[in-house]
Amino acid sequence: MSDNTYDVLIVGAGAAGCAAAMNLPEGTRVLLVDRGQPAQDRCCGGLLAPDAQRAIARLGLALPDGVRVHPEPKAVHVHDLDSRRDQVYRRNYVNLDRARFDAWLLGLAAARAEFRPHTRFVGLHVQDEAVTVRLASEGVEEEVRARLLVGAGGAGSAVRRAAFPNVPAPETMLAIQVRLASDDPPPVHEVLFASRLTDFYAWAIPKPGAVLVGSAFGRPRGARERFQQILAWYRDTFGLAGDVLEESARRLTRPHARRDLFGGSKRVLLAGEAAGLVSPSSGEGLSFAITSGAAAGRAAAGPSPQAAYEEPFRRLARRVARKFLKARIVFTPAWRRWALRLPWCP
Repeated sequence: MSDNTYDVLIVGAGAAGCAAAMNLPEGTRVLLVDRGQPAQDRCCGGLLAPDAQRAIARLGLALPDGVRVHPEPKAVHVHDLDSRRDQVYRRNYVNLDRARFDAWLLGLAAARAEFRPHTRFVGLHVQDEAVTVRLASEGVEEEVRARLLVGAGGAGSAVRRAAFPNVPAPETMLAIQVRLASDDPPPVHEVLFASRLTDFYAWAIPKPGAVLVGSAFGRPRGARERFQQILAWYRDTFGLAGDVLEESARRLTRPHARRDLFGGSKRVLLAGEAAGLVSPSSGEGLSFAITSGAAAGRAAAGPSPQAAYEEPFRRLARRVARKFLKARIVFTPAWRRWALRLPWCP
């Protein structure tokens, strides 16, 4: 086997890609690449929802010291500026230091795979028995051959676009988030709906000595100006006068219909956001990333990875599809006004 030939090539070293690498059978020759340097702070609130907690437990993993941080919100407080209603829902979140969480997953994956950061996917050629992938690092291109390619590069997946140009890709949103210094952050997850500012929602999540304020926007034009209005609302409402310590932005997948969910084919499997697997109502994607990545890794062991991946992917797609109606309710102001009368989230 040449130096540039692998059993499995994984593009994207986020949660989905790491879970895939960790679940490959022993002895698999695997290359894991990422266009950046993962395990750095992401544009993510870093709350581990119950589904994601269960996904980690099913892999037999426990969060190490330093990954779990306090305070941990035990409720979601929803503010709806359209209806002027609010509601509180109980939620048992685990609060993460997301950079440490990503570093932990990457460490586990790198123990099973050759890892190359700052390596960009350029293109591919799929053949009957293998796939040839062009990668670029520091301006130098090379070709890598693998029996199976796992696309786990997140929203707007380049692997999905290149391998399946005739398969519609899901819509993406622009997410913007800042970390504000705060000695007294709000103790719960503060959610804001305001249709004049965002067609999604905004969030404020406590962290040690800080609070994360973010929002996502399906209409990116003018998003930064609208985000500043959202930030001003949080500052005024909760007395958040601290400095902005950092700012981040990224694209997020937003599926709207079953056709947005696609798991791939014989030589190319898609996992996590690349496959459209994100909750359309909350944007929660960690549970889907971990579960689909692990399923893709396990599927690589057999003679037909696509067939082995089909059933676990269908189960995940059904979970996403069940949330489409909820998303319509949540993001339609008149329906949301009705839903907020209920003491539980519909």
